[in-house]
Amino acid sequence: MIKNLFFIALFFVSLEGFSQTVIFNEDFESKERRDLWTLIDRDGDGTSWEYDNSPLDAFTGYTVTSWSWFLEALTPDNLLISPVISLPKNSDKKLSLKFDVGTMDDEELFEEHYAVYVIPANVEFIGSEEAVFEETLDKGYATEAKHIDIDVSEYAGQDVQFIFRHYNSSNVMVLIMDNVQVLEETKLGISDANKSKVVVYQDEKNGLVKVSGLIDVKRMKIFDVTGKFVMEVHQSEANISSLPKGIYIVNFYTGDHVVSRKIVKK
Repeated sequence: MIKNLFFIALFFVSLEGFSQTVIFNEDFESKERRDLWTLIDRDGDGTSWEYDNSPLDAFTGYTVTSWSWFLEALTPDNLLISPVISLPKNSDKKLSLKFDVGTMDDEELFEEHYAVYVIPANVEFIGSEEAVFEETLDKGYATEAKHIDIDVSEYAGQDVQFIFRHYNSSNVMVLIMDNVQVLEETKLGISDANKSKVVVYQDEKNGLVKVSGLIDVKRMKIFDVTGKFVMEVHQSEANISSLPKGIYIVNFYTGDHVVSRKIVKK
């Protein structure tokens, strides 16, 4: 089957006692593999995600790009949809989606907005789905890419597709992506994002959401399930007592890494 081209079975990497299995790996270098992705121009302006191998400071080889300005202002709603990926189900492991993202300009033209979704295999995306990650790209990722790490363990045992959506941006410049991976990792492992066992928890008495297992968290951003930005703090905990009950996406920023987790405020 096509999807099996992407599987590297029983491939383990040992890193300081940490083991991981590569479930899916895409660097966009192979045309055969690029052709298995789906690119959709949802807003109908004639531009969508496209593959490019232009020299870039933060990336090498082929990347996939989506523009919000090209000789004129654009208002993209562009979808990049992965092939079908079968996620294993092992109770002692966690599943992580990782990818690199960046732009061409560090000073003014960088605030591209995007979201990531996980949908059942071969189900049409309608736009109201709940994102597993969302952000507006911040400054500093033209010379070195930002490394995103999203926990997708709740989808274990399912055949899924990942959707990268560039939208809610206009007249900025370009969003650049590369190196999409799905990894199965031991829950107690130590990863390259300086985290051991990352745990996000709520101190309901004081209305705080906190994280353990991450070193030197610079800031946090919180989005609701519609993708609306609701809060940013420049520390490793946030007071969410004023937020309505519901599901939120919390992004933790540490160096050039971002770790994203869902929380449920009760």
